[in-house]
Amino acid sequence: MHRKKKNLVVGLFYTGARPSKVEKLYSKLGRKKGIDMVMINLSKKFNEEEFERQIKRCDLIYNNASEEFVLEPLKTVEEYGKKVIDASRLYYYTEDKWMFHVKCRENGIPTPMTILLPSNLAMARAELKEFGKWPVIIKRIYGTCGMFVEKANTLEEAVKIVRSIWNRDPDKIPLIAQEYVKSDSYRVTMIDGKVVQTAIKTSNNWKHTGVFQKECAKFRVDAKLRNILKKVFRATRINICGVDLLKKDGKWLVLEVNAEPGLDFFDDEMESLISKILDFMKSFWRKHVAKKANRNKKFLNRKTENF
Repeated sequence: MHRKKKNLVVGLFYTGARPSKVEKLYSKLGRKKGIDMVMINLSKKFNEEEFERQIKRCDLIYNNASEEFVLEPLKTVEEYGKKVIDASRLYYYTEDKWMFHVKCRENGIPTPMTILLPSNLAMARAELKEFGKWPVIIKRIYGTCGMFVEKANTLEEAVKIVRSIWNRDPDKIPLIAQEYVKSDSYRVTMIDGKVVQTAIKTSNNWKHTGVFQKECAKFRVDAKLRNILKKVFRATRINICGVDLLKKDGKWLVLEVNAEPGLDFFDDEMESLISKILDFMKSFWRKHVAKKANRNKKFLNRKTENF
């Protein structure tokens, strides 16, 4: 008698008052693919016992929330020994806009000119003056949806913006100054290093992210961009990500890379993208199980040799 094959159980982190269209699609499509989705709402009051109970039901955890506070539950899950897509360590080095800039330079990835500003206002002023790129973009090293991102046309404006951000941010998270590149914003969504969607984000505002986005169109990934994207994947190792790009004098510049990319650029493609993510989850889990079995086999072989 054949035993029924056990479904893969995936815990999905999300935030919000209730599951959105995206979470509902994960549940619906997951059932069709033999994946049981456990919805874990991180917007609710955190109860460690309840959280641990939910996590223990899962084989794998997928983080579908972009808020910074999600990092602690993510690290907690890893402490329980669960596999996560994507690992918390990636947020420190790739979601950090300064560290991402450093990674780009180390790996030959073209990116806008950027400096890290000192935490002293007078020294920040001196650095901005020496940088001398006007207009200049001032932004926190962490942030989403265009928050804490401002454009300055002059040195005095830049200093005023720095002061204003620090006044609103009691933690004084470090700031970077980045050359302003007048360009549409190009988004490439990748799964396991493969391009699955492109979108040109246009807006009447100089910002093209979040609420400032007006409309989208597709664009073709040429050979030069494909090579750049391969370098980005090798440098970051983010399995599911959105890469934001600009064009300067006809050449590609990588602005940043985002884990938990938005899937809503084209409504008619959302279901297809979620389906591909679910397929990747199954593939990711199979590889993990195979690696674990191989490690156990090697351990048993060594143990046998010692007798």
